[in-house]
Amino acid sequence: MSAKELLIQLFNLPKGEIIFQDYSCALRGLFSKYGRIFLAENHICFYANLGGSKTKLVIKLDDVKQIQQKKGDIEISLKDEHIYCFNSFNDKDQVYSLMNALLTGQPVNLQQTTESKIEEKTDQGDESQILENADVEVSFLAQDGSRGEAEQELCKLTFQFNVDKFFDLFLGEEAIYSLLDHRVSQQDTETTLSKWQPMEDQFGSFQRELKTVIKLVNVPFKDKSRMHKLQTYKKEEGKLILSSTTHTLDVPYGGYFQLEEKWEITNLEDNKCILRMYGWILFTKSTMMKKTIIPRTLQGVKEDYEKWANNVKAKLEQLAKPQPKASNQVQHEYEDSKNLNDINLVRPVQKTNKKVEKQMKFMKSEMIFLGTIGILIIIMMFQLLIMNRQHQKLENLELLVMQLIHREEH
Repeated sequence: MSAKELLIQLFNLPKGEIIFQDYSCALRGLFSKYGRIFLAENHICFYANLGGSKTKLVIKLDDVKQIQQKKGDIEISLKDEHIYCFNSFNDKDQVYSLMNALLTGQPVNLQQTTESKIEEKTDQGDESQILENADVEVSFLAQDGSRGEAEQELCKLTFQFNVDKFFDLFLGEEAIYSLLDHRVSQQDTETTLSKWQPMEDQFGSFQRELKTVIKLVNVPFKDKSRMHKLQTYKKEEGKLILSSTTHTLDVPYGGYFQLEEKWEITNLEDNKCILRMYGWILFTKSTMMKKTIIPRTLQGVKEDYEKWANNVKAKLEQLAKPQPKASNQVQHEYEDSKNLNDINLVRPVQKTNKKVEKQMKFMKSEMIFLGTIGILIIIMMFQLLIMNRQHQKLENLELLVMQLIHREEH
């Protein structure tokens, strides 16, 4: 089931409903509920899931009386006097303009999308496919600056070794921290990385492909996506150029753009090198989502670069730690062995002493028990002796009484 079908099912929208745009925001109330608002052809929908507490709201445009901006809020007033307030938008003006355009039935050519009328027609023709993510064959397009955005330098790092060493440590087949290692550290699954292969049409260039399934964050109804990355490198005198093209297949609008990256590694003086990381977005289809896709994607790339840099730093620091000398290891092994022998010699004596102590305690308890029984027997015998004497006295008394009775009769 595609993402669009999930949305239609979640909000119980009519089949074929066009979902133009979605934004992160908050529904204002006693406690603000942070989620996403979806602007569709005939509905405004909101969904939030915080700590297992789910909120779902569907507003028909026919039930809307007016939409207003009030301070930092967008206020939607319904004909039945209900009012809903939304805030925390990244671009509140764009959301407000699109809402009013949908409410008043204006064509969705919106100047805020910075798209031309021709591009708008293309958008409307492709709306039925928005958010769909069927299996596709990935085609890596040649870079064309006329259709893409300007490259941005996202990160810059300096290393204490030259370009060749950089390649061996991070890009070679026996790298200490490879692209595969990095994707595994990000908890990717189903990850495969091909070996570098020479390109027939570009002398001196090599190419490889990564396929993986990545985790997604803050993406509605999706927690993972397939990702394909094609990498090409070429070494020049004192410089290494690594180019990458990435398709993230299962994210909303994933079929509309591809991520382009370029790493320039250049030798410096004193056997050092500097790494400059660039990124930009190349759109393969026209869409109103450019202003959302570009910053989100590049921010994600920058965060990934920072994680890579931290992991590389930790790996290099680990390798730089001095290893213990062999003589020290032998001394430690001797001392450990000696201590172990001392412990083995002492343990039998300790065990014997413990056994003797246990036996003594047992004997003491037996003597106390027997002594107690003996005392009880003596007490019982003394009581029996007293009882016998009392019995004899009673017999003598009885005999005396009988004699007195006999005398009286005579």
